[in-house]
Amino acid sequence: MRKRSEPETTPVAAPPGGMMDSLRATIGQGLATVVSAPLIGLIAGFMLLFGGIFLAMAWSVGPKPLLDFRQYAPFTAHADGRIVESWIALEFDPAALPKGKLYWQPWSQVTPCAIVEYAGDWGAPLQRAICGNRLAFSDSFRLDDWKTLMPDVPFSFARDANGFSVQELRMSKTALDWLNTHPPSTYSRIKPLPATAYADLRETHDTPLQVALSSWTTPVKTILLAYDPKHPEGAVPAQVVVDARGGVWWGGWIFALIFAVPGVIVLRMGMKFLTGQTGAILWLLTLAPLLALPWWSDFLPKLVRHANADWADIGTDMLADLSRLTRFTASAPGDALLHGGERMVWNNNEGVYADSFGRVRFALPDPAPATQDAALAALRTQATAQIGALDSGQRAALFRHLREQYDANRQDVQRLFTDAALATLRDPGADSAAHKAAKNFLIFAPAGQYAEDQLDRIEASPQ
Repeated sequence: MRKRSEPETTPVAAPPGGMMDSLRATIGQGLATVVSAPLIGLIAGFMLLFGGIFLAMAWSVGPKPLLDFRQYAPFTAHADGRIVESWIALEFDPAALPKGKLYWQPWSQVTPCAIVEYAGDWGAPLQRAICGNRLAFSDSFRLDDWKTLMPDVPFSFARDANGFSVQELRMSKTALDWLNTHPPSTYSRIKPLPATAYADLRETHDTPLQVALSSWTTPVKTILLAYDPKHPEGAVPAQVVVDARGGVWWGGWIFALIFAVPGVIVLRMGMKFLTGQTGAILWLLTLAPLLALPWWSDFLPKLVRHANADWADIGTDMLADLSRLTRFTASAPGDALLHGGERMVWNNNEGVYADSFGRVRFALPDPAPATQDAALAALRTQATAQIGALDSGQRAALFRHLREQYDANRQDVQRLFTDAALATLRDPGADSAAHKAAKNFLIFAPAGQYAEDQLDRIEASPQ
């Protein structure tokens, strides 16, 4: 039986709309990817950040204390270290500042650094640079408040001939150039506003009387150092070794595990959102970054930034908070943070108070004052004696200037000169111009305890 032949078929051309549908689908997928990318980055960044924070906590309570214990076990010798150079390292990257912002302080950090000299039986004295806790900068920050490099490790600035601290900031050339070429923010405490952010920074921290009181009541202290007798050049603060020897707690490994498990799980989820990978490749991408745990505070924000810059900035702040009171570095002097940076130095006979506070030559009493009230009394006594030796015209000019500075919100030193103004009012040898300037100054002195009729009663008639 002959097989019936099948009829031949010819290919049917795709309808004209098929290619357009395919193109529309491709474009739609591309647009969907573009639209969803920020959301994916937001979710991935959140998971990477908080997975990383859990892992940072696991590291800090488990492996790190054990490694520190082993590292500092040979540090059995001790020496007293004398601070020979010190500064506050100001880290500010103008590129990190949001566009159009002038309020730069919240995007900056400050770290105290000191070069310490110590001697032993090895020959010439050695020097070691130590940088301590890294803190967020703010417009309420005061340099004279900083008394420690880290808990129980003293810090001090160099002292001048008056016994006052010579405060110093160091910064990068990039930061200095930005401060010199931008106006201050409207958050400045100085009114009227200085011309540049640099001038505003200088004047904000130009507080010679506060520095004097703090200096005279805070003696310079040595730093007890610990070192390996075989390697004395590697000394660290002895408190670091004490903390390391007391920080090992085997129960910490239980907490490390409690933090590590969710940390790895959440980090893996973040990696999946970020890369779209699965299986062995995803595990590799999750576990490989853990090799950077000792440098996690620098590495994690960079990793998170691939997903979302805002989460990266938050991560930087959170990791800084976790290590705020434990962070320190010890190095050769030349390797210290901003050792060769641009310097901003406050000398107490310079700046806006140079012709008031700066014209008096003070001498630290022996013994040094125990309280700030006693220090202020000693400073007033010395200032009164020297101002009393000026002629009437010089005294009148001084008190008028102090009153003008007070009105301009430059009010750090006025209370130092109240006794000198009272002595001028009681001095019949001072002329009427000096009396008038002293009285106007006292009526508006910071303490505000002098009324005009009260001053009239104590005023002597000028000759």
